Amino acid sequence: MEKDKLSNEPISSTTQSQRLFTAIAIPDEHKQKLRQWAEQDLDHLSFRKWSDFRDYHVTLQFLGDVATSDIPQLEQALYQAAAEHAPFTLGIGGAGFFGREQFPRVLWRGVTGQRESLDQLYQSIVRATEPLGFKPEERPYRPHITVARSYTGQQPVPTSVWQPNDRIAELWEVEKFVLYATRMGQKPMYQIIQTFPLLR
Repeated sequence: MEKDKLSNEPISSTTQSQRLFTAIAIPDEHKQKLRQWAEQDLDHLSFRKWSDFRDYHVTLQFLGDVATSDIPQLEQALYQAAAEHAPFTLGIGGAGFFGREQFPRVLWRGVTGQRESLDQLYQSIVRATEPLGFKPEERPYRPHITVARSYTGQQPVPTSVWQPNDRIAELWEVEKFVLYATRMGQKPMYQIIQTFPLLR
């Protein structure tokens, strides 16, 4: 049986693709501080799914299911996109939500720092992948770090959750972005299969 060169695991006719997305990986120190915030400030809230702290990231572009044979070409395009950019700094912002504020569908932390540089990197990745058949989302790019999904509590989320929180105020330097593969049912669920240094 053929082996997947990325995971070193045998692949069959039903597993010759991987669900991929590009993202900014968050430093371990910041992941731990986010974990502490979630466990200490949100422990009274009920969500259907909490993100594993090891999976915290800032998504750039979701790519979907990609044939294993197409990944080398995709990686080449992403290397070229990365080479157009210099390192920049980001930080973790306040809490926000998708859906209804009192019963959010997604609870997240925002992104601060050199947001314009982040947006430009996102646009370069979209331009690089579009000739390969990857379509950008129609909705505007809203960088964030997903903390929890699907609020199941009977009482509304207290407004104190959305108050400014500077516990994770330090900026970090973004020197690369990564290509993640989703491993459903595993913890952590996201595995880095390639990194792309910012070289300009």
